[in-house]
Amino acid sequence: MIIGIGGCSRSGKSTIAVALADELQNSTILSLDNYAFPEKNLPVVHNRHDWEIPEAYNFDRLIAEIEKLKIDYSVVIVEGILVFYDVRLARMFHKRILMQIDKSTFLVRRKQEVRWGSEPDWFIEYVWSSFLKYGLPKDLGCYQLVDGKTQIDMNRLLSELSESN
Repeated sequence: MIIGIGGCSRSGKSTIAVALADELQNSTILSLDNYAFPEKNLPVVHNRHDWEIPEAYNFDRLIAEIEKLKIDYSVVIVEGILVFYDVRLARMFHKRILMQIDKSTFLVRRKQEVRWGSEPDWFIEYVWSSFLKYGLPKDLGCYQLVDGKTQIDMNRLLSELSESN
């Protein structure tokens, strides 16, 4: 099984991916972040590297890695802000989880982020609008929607994931 987990920055994608991997035997996690092009090749927005757009990621390399790993693992979990953008990638997923948070929660969480130093307000707004433009799936009917603001009921989520497609 290949599970895709998408959502905006700070919505809980990595947290839920790790929790699922802990529960699902013979599983592995791939993060879209690890398939970003080198910084020197990234697009730039107002002198900042732009990881918020599809052109920042090597989807071909990610898809090739999934193809390799699905031979050795029962479950491959792929998480990232734009995992549902590339149609080829999105079609690979047997299960699709969309982590949802509202904008006010995103703003609070993103402003607490320290990995990249202080971020200007305009850039934080840009991150939100880029997710809405590129990361939000068009047809939510085939997605498991998970509230990223509350404690996840793992038993319920695992049950829903085990249901047939």
